[in-house]
Amino acid sequence: MRFEQSEFHNQLVRGLTHKMNNILSLCQGYIGLLIDDESLDRDTRDGLLRIRESADAASNLMDRTKALAAPPSAVWRQISPEDFFKSLLPALQLYADRGVTVQITCDPGLPDLYADTPRLRVALKEIVKNACEASPADGIVKISVKRHPHPIRPRGRRITLPPINWTAITVTDSGKGIPPSLNTKVFQPFFSTKHNDTAMGLGLSVALGLIQQLGGAIRLQSKPGRTAIKVLLPARAS
Repeated sequence: MRFEQSEFHNQLVRGLTHKMNNILSLCQGYIGLLIDDESLDRDTRDGLLRIRESADAASNLMDRTKALAAPPSAVWRQISPEDFFKSLLPALQLYADRGVTVQITCDPGLPDLYADTPRLRVALKEIVKNACEASPADGIVKISVKRHPHPIRPRGRRITLPPINWTAITVTDSGKGIPPSLNTKVFQPFFSTKHNDTAMGLGLSVALGLIQQLGGAIRLQSKPGRTAIKVLLPARAS
């Protein structure tokens, strides 16, 4: 019964987000046509631009909400950590504005990860994006990939085979840090420590949901000037 309810929830989320994205795409198309009208006065054009920005934000919200649902077909495979991060780095660097730098160090000889690649990519992009936004100008976001020597008991979906090894992916920023009272709240949907209108408070909750679907776990350590989010994932011996 629990599996059936979970699958129903996933189908519901996928269906609703798909319908909403169709509606938003239609609105964005018509707004674009109106903005192209050269006879519009400045106030009307500015108003339409704000509406389009809101529609874009809503579409982004739908995409990130959809990521919380398990995909209808996931492909579990062995993934080389070095190759994976080499291909992921260009996408991560898109979040590094204001002079922020993203650095990756990957220990040699790591066992392959065992995961669904699209879900892992989305989860790590959300975590790195959050770290880049928290970093000061000209800061450095460091990503460290190492063996994790201790076994863990992850929550969420169980993988078919017991992991032989665990790999730790640690994302560290040099931002202001997270107060201890908020350490668990930052993973709640729609909770954000950023005081701006564009902050949706979904990044870390999406990442947590995806990592748990992959049979992994997330640990958070934070103090002023340093916040580290450690992603623990099952791995396979070659």
